[in-house]
Amino acid sequence: MKPINAFYFFIYWILGWGFAVFPVAAQQNLPVASWEEANLQAARDNKLVFVAVDIMPDKKIFSNETVKFFFERNLVPVYMDMQSEEGKKIEPKLLLTPYPVYAFFMPFGDLLLTVGTAEVAKDPLLLLDAAREAQQLAEVKKNNSRSVNFVISDWQDVLAKAKKEEKPVFIYFHGENCRECLLMENNIFNLDRVADFYNRNFVPFRVDISAEQPLLKTYRIEELPAYLFVNGEGKVITSDCGRKQTEEIIQMGEEALHKAKGVEFSEGSWEQVLTQARQEKKGIYVDCYALVGGERRPLTEIVYRDPEIAALLNDHFINYTLDQKSEEGRRWTEKSGLNSPFCQVFLDSVGEWVHLSAGIPDTSEFKRMVYRVLEGKGLKFLSEKYEQGCRESAFVEEYIRMLGKAGLKNRAAQVTECYLGALDPGQLKDRKNWELFRDYVIDMDSGLFKYISLHRNDFFSLFGEREVMGKIQEVWTAGAESFVREQNGKYEFDETGFKAYVKRLKAEKIENWRQIVRKARMNAAEKTGNWKVFAELAEERWTEEQIPEAELYGWGVKIRDNCRDKSIRYKAARWFAWTVSEIEKKERQEGKVRVSSYKGFFEKLVNDLIEE
Repeated sequence: MKPINAFYFFIYWILGWGFAVFPVAAQQNLPVASWEEANLQAARDNKLVFVAVDIMPDKKIFSNETVKFFFERNLVPVYMDMQSEEGKKIEPKLLLTPYPVYAFFMPFGDLLLTVGTAEVAKDPLLLLDAAREAQQLAEVKKNNSRSVNFVISDWQDVLAKAKKEEKPVFIYFHGENCRECLLMENNIFNLDRVADFYNRNFVPFRVDISAEQPLLKTYRIEELPAYLFVNGEGKVITSDCGRKQTEEIIQMGEEALHKAKGVEFSEGSWEQVLTQARQEKKGIYVDCYALVGGERRPLTEIVYRDPEIAALLNDHFINYTLDQKSEEGRRWTEKSGLNSPFCQVFLDSVGEWVHLSAGIPDTSEFKRMVYRVLEGKGLKFLSEKYEQGCRESAFVEEYIRMLGKAGLKNRAAQVTECYLGALDPGQLKDRKNWELFRDYVIDMDSGLFKYISLHRNDFFSLFGEREVMGKIQEVWTAGAESFVREQNGKYEFDETGFKAYVKRLKAEKIENWRQIVRKARMNAAEKTGNWKVFAELAEERWTEEQIPEAELYGWGVKIRDNCRDKSIRYKAARWFAWTVSEIEKKERQEGKVRVSSYKGFFEKLVNDLIEE
């Protein structure tokens, strides 16, 4: 008689403990169970396949009646000699799992889980725990039919898709020799719950590291599997690595979605913000705005969603938005002295201001601003240092530029005139000094302006006639707008002084003096609330000048928000309706849509102006 081999031994051993792959007599020459037969029986009896991979189980493992009973009712056991032909065929199904090992499979399907032989030898009940877990996993897989739909496309196309759909990108890095990756793909990414969550909320993208991928270097991937969540700009929102279970992979995605929202703004009152800042010992950041059109979108949709900026503001500040047109906003802006429709204000934990900026900064500029505040080098620090007498050139130049960025034009002009006025006039021809003058001096009676006007030809040769004349025009324009003054909370227009100024413009033979005068009167009409004059002057300018769409939109917003006279509102609506038709006409001629135009904003303004 031939000696019994390991495969027969396993069958007899299982039968001895009440398990059977199929009915079999105790003769050695009867057929024995193969991998395929085990799967057939498991599928027929609604069981799982239990494989002892290159290991002969110790029968003591099944001496526990609970273990024995559970295996008998729920599993079809089979031994697999990995040196055999059949063993070589099923090796890919083990997903790179080293053996000997105990493995649980779906019938004709996926590997559910494995458990080490050494661990089972120490504690046989671990095999029962693994079997029960495998059964639970099998039930989940039976009821799932969908998988994460990884996009097959060029990386730039993926980012474009993310921007268009306003979703983050989920990048899954994997490799063909990564066992944990195979298990994720086999048991996690093909679950309905995971698939639906990731397909709904992200643009999934898979990167195989076996092919040369620049993204590996870009994102410095060192461990697999790796998961990255990035925004439409390709900036990392959050990352993780390693094998994950269902709840972990969902939680990871939820965290990414939360972070992708960007800066978290408090919805409480200003008093609540102050209280929270004191309690948490955080600074306060206030986004103080007067306009909500397309100009603000780069701040809200790009800057505030930048992962680094969001982390800085969320970690170190209580963030608050304030509409300058609201009752609270008016009180706050008057107290703070803000004079720009877009202001970023940083305060300490007790509500004292430390930094101010105006306009719409880009991501890099905003990031530098936040770091400046965190380092204690905000505008307040610079102001105090200046008042203490510091006049070092580099410091003063930095202070001037910070004042300019804060929209504090008058103060910036004062410091600039003091700084440049102390120099020899010839030093204004130095580019650095010229740029300070160009950017900040606005007084037509200053010695600096008089010098440059007198020697303009010298400056033409250095900086170009267009740039120099543009600055001269700007100073005269600023002078024309200086005849509106605030007294006791109301604006008054110095008509007499303005008329004298107009004569001066004519005497100086200032180019475009009529446009300067009209623009100044329009500004005065807005400040004093004379909307009839404002609309008349605006229509003149709209008819005769080439008005930028952003400025035209600003006129409409001012009339919409402040003027109740229907005839004036209808007149303004006509400007925008006509402008929309001109934009559409140009689009038809060019055969393409002007994405950057204000067409949509103008259409809304028409409705707003007419309906009220």
